[in-house]
Amino acid sequence: MITTEAKIKEQVEKIGVVCDKDGFPPLAGRLLGFLMLAEPPHKTFDEMVDFLQASKSAVSNTLKFLEAQKMVDYITFAGDRKRYFRMNVEGWGQVVGQRLDFLVNMQEKVKEVLAIRTTDHPEFNQGLHNIYLLYQTFIDELPRIIQKWEEAKKKHT
Repeated sequence: MITTEAKIKEQVEKIGVVCDKDGFPPLAGRLLGFLMLAEPPHKTFDEMVDFLQASKSAVSNTLKFLEAQKMVDYITFAGDRKRYFRMNVEGWGQVVGQRLDFLVNMQEKVKEVLAIRTTDHPEFNQGLHNIYLLYQTFIDELPRIIQKWEEAKKKHT
């Protein structure tokens, strides 16, 4: 029989793999997975180091990365000097918004590239134009999707 701790570790690793495939630093996904499964849903720095079996510097750097991405934040409690890190469940709209900023910036770069490319490779140029159109679709639709998400959250609270 698999213990609850073993199940948690297995799930943390699975989340880590998904995030790793999306370009996250290797430890970032594991740390997010740990915080998703944490009971209570906040943990100290030392608890994260112990569970993840990672160096203090690796966990510290990963926390800084995830905080900058608005995916993790921390809370404190009166009379306790420790910081308790948690997944920023309210900040995921900002996380998606950051992706929108990336899409806008990349779309602009594709546009600039298309303006200076030769016409010697029309199939490739058409592919770049299609990427431009894909970015435009995301740019147009993502705000509506976020609005729908906000409305859905209100219905479920």
